[in-house]
Amino acid sequence: MLRASFCCFTSGLFHKAVRTVAVLGAMAFVSVVATPTAYAQDKNALEKVQQKGVLTVALYKDFAPFSDDGKGIDVDLAQALATKLGVKMMPLWFSASDDVDGDLRKMVWKGTPVGYGPADLMMHVPVDPQYMAKVDQAKIFGAYHRERFAVGRQLDVLPTLENLEPFEKMSLGVEGESMGALVMLSADGGRYREKLKIFKSTEDAVAALKSGAVAAVLGQQGELESGVGTDSRFAIDLPPNQLLKMQQWRIGLAVKAESVELYKALEAAMGELLADGTVTRIVQGYGLKHRQP
Repeated sequence: MLRASFCCFTSGLFHKAVRTVAVLGAMAFVSVVATPTAYAQDKNALEKVQQKGVLTVALYKDFAPFSDDGKGIDVDLAQALATKLGVKMMPLWFSASDDVDGDLRKMVWKGTPVGYGPADLMMHVPVDPQYMAKVDQAKIFGAYHRERFAVGRQLDVLPTLENLEPFEKMSLGVEGESMGALVMLSADGGRYREKLKIFKSTEDAVAALKSGAVAAVLGQQGELESGVGTDSRFAIDLPPNQLLKMQQWRIGLAVKAESVELYKALEAAMGELLADGTVTRIVQGYGLKHRQP
């Protein structure tokens, strides 16, 4: 799943990549409709969390290795943050909206029409200055990991990968509606379309890679690392396509814009978890390399 990738941050692709997707060269296409409202500071947000003894945390569904089936990197980090505040962590699971704006609206500052949410905290939010400047209802902060695109390949059929030419003859798996799929469908005048295999998820594409059904998979590096682990039959590299090679994004936290004291406490807590190696241990525990934000 991409959940939040580039500067356009359409959740369908950030969430897919995890769903991270959408902006080719114009990363200027941020779809946030921010209102010029000035929010009064809610200095009691932290106190309310402490009085309840519970930190409610919004977590994406079906987003391994970050949050899936009750476990994942974001789940463990949320628990560690709650522990730092001296409270319990209660997850609020949700499915990605059409874009990150929708996710922030329903899980951070407004809630859903049926009364689900908002949470005190949301995990796995794109920490990007241009995007953040357009959002006034949420405070985005606390970057804890950096994601990027990569290619996982079978070493016996693709011992090296210096350009995209092999994919004129060899199959490449991608998640549908992802940035990778968009790029590969149009790259070099569409030369690779015939060999491009579209899957419902990167997880499915990795399964095809491991079975030998495709020669390589293009997706978020974290998902590839989690999928192939330390299997010596495969290698993971940055993609030879320059546009995709450039795409890297930081992921972090979000709270309501007015929850100033809660934001300060969580920012300090995340800083401590980064400094003492907790974040690295959690990330590595799921088979990923921790890329400092």
